[in-house]
Amino acid sequence: MCYNAVAMKHSKPIAFTLIELLVVIAIVAIIAAILFPAFAQARNSARNTQDLSNIRQIGLAAQAYAQDYDEHWVPVGSWNDPTITPQTNPAGPAPGVPWNGWGLKLSNYIHNSGIFHSPWMPDTATWFTDACSTSNGMKLTNTYAMNWFLGRDGSFPDALSAPDDPYTHTPSGEALDTPIGLSQIEQPASTMAFVLNQATSAYGNSFGCDYNTLEASDFINMLRWRAVFRDGGNIAFADGHAKFYIAKEADSTLCRGAPEYKIYTWTKRNIWAFPGMPTDNGGYTDGPIDLGCP
Repeated sequence: MCYNAVAMKHSKPIAFTLIELLVVIAIVAIIAAILFPAFAQARNSARNTQDLSNIRQIGLAAQAYAQDYDEHWVPVGSWNDPTITPQTNPAGPAPGVPWNGWGLKLSNYIHNSGIFHSPWMPDTATWFTDACSTSNGMKLTNTYAMNWFLGRDGSFPDALSAPDDPYTHTPSGEALDTPIGLSQIEQPASTMAFVLNQATSAYGNSFGCDYNTLEASDFINMLRWRAVFRDGGNIAFADGHAKFYIAKEADSTLCRGAPEYKIYTWTKRNIWAFPGMPTDNGGYTDGPIDLGCP
């Protein structure tokens, strides 16, 4: 007991000088600067893996739908009026007219509705302007877009559109008003089926508020995906497989919120939106078309 008391009496508290503390802080800061980018990269890799899994499952759900519906692709079924959304009109876009988007149809084949929401996208919308401004705060229930050429059904635009409208006819004159049959897709493994939603900031500020939902999901008639990870993004194809592609040219936000390139077919990359390729190009120009940055 006496020995312990003496030892405690002569012990001194451990102390650091200011210089020593600054050195420790500097070392910690250096280690953090090295590790934080690695952590961020690992987090982004995990996001991209989840996004790839989501889009693959959506593609497989579309295959299952086709098997149940005479081997025809799920129709787009979207609603083209930014003032009417599932948030403003939850029962339906018009009296006696139910919401009928492709996402809503495919949700019957996917038990987890969270699969329709990409980890790259926010949970709610905050960027809408003009006719879409009333939809700010809306929950985004579907953040993916489908290839219009597969599910084209005349739902966009309306029947009064001009014959040269890119959503009603191809340049070669083919009417785009009926979902395509699986046998009509020349090379399913090269035909895009699903990509990330285009009706989000910064590209879809004033339109497409309803296209962020299962009820009236987004669609696209060209190769346009967001370069959210390592200058690329994930694509699901008409045969059910999905793959990561690096191609900044296809990013819809390259040009301050507007597309810099238009791409319908890209034979150099062995990928296209028009399902008649490579036998029939529909009259579309091959490769990226530079639109010029506004």
